[in-house]
Amino acid sequence: MLVKTYNTDIEHQRETGHFTLGIVRSMNRSVFDNYRTEWENDEVSVKVPFSAAGVGTTIVLTSKFTGKMMLLDVGDGILRDLLLSGNTNFVSDINPIALSHGHFDHVGGLHSLFGFMRMMERTNPLNILIPTGCSEAISIIKGYRDLYRTSLPFKIWYHELSQGSGFDTDFFKTKSFEVEHSSFESDQGAGVLEPALGFRVQIGETVVGYTGDTRLCSGAETVVRDANLAIIEATRKETPAPDSGHRVHLSVEEANELGKLAKEYVLIHKVPEMPP
Repeated sequence: MLVKTYNTDIEHQRETGHFTLGIVRSMNRSVFDNYRTEWENDEVSVKVPFSAAGVGTTIVLTSKFTGKMMLLDVGDGILRDLLLSGNTNFVSDINPIALSHGHFDHVGGLHSLFGFMRMMERTNPLNILIPTGCSEAISIIKGYRDLYRTSLPFKIWYHELSQGSGFDTDFFKTKSFEVEHSSFESDQGAGVLEPALGFRVQIGETVVGYTGDTRLCSGAETVVRDANLAIIEATRKETPAPDSGHRVHLSVEEANELGKLAKEYVLIHKVPEMPP
């Protein structure tokens, strides 16, 4: 029997920062174990609460100096993942958010996150870093701002980045690099690249590199080279033959080779395995 426990007193949640989520805590976490990972040092905590290709990917960086947070991609289920921390401090602590590209499994949680921040009355501005021309992200951000323009208590700004662009806050220093990604591993759309970025984020002296979705390219190599931690997509189980045609994602073998350029690395964004 699954016992549902809810806290519907929003004012209490705002005042205390605590959010009861018994229904999620009651779930069997082992279902998700293959899709999460964690890493930390003295300066930063890195959590990938969930990452599966075609479902959702979210990466949470938390400064150990300040408790401030940065998100790399915002996949579906972001609120569930953040609320599992047991409090709602993230409502004001997240800034900035960096989106690698506009595919649904990387931006699908934006509307929910905006909505929760609005409900909890965030007041400080939120900066979102996106690839130049990323129409999906721009549509979501502009659409939300327009929909709640008279009742949104915080500003949402987006910044279009390209090769070598930088964006710094007091706690996170971010640099973007163009990577090569498109929508289909078939002749449909072959050769048409989406606006897509990888990121290097510096927290103190620590550098975290995130490839986003990409095939093997020089941009991905730059992102991970000498990083303290590289977070690398590894969607394909097998490496296709060189003459197999259009490529969209890295294979596990390619991702492992790429990871050797970093000091440490983890592989994410694998295709989920369905239960029998």
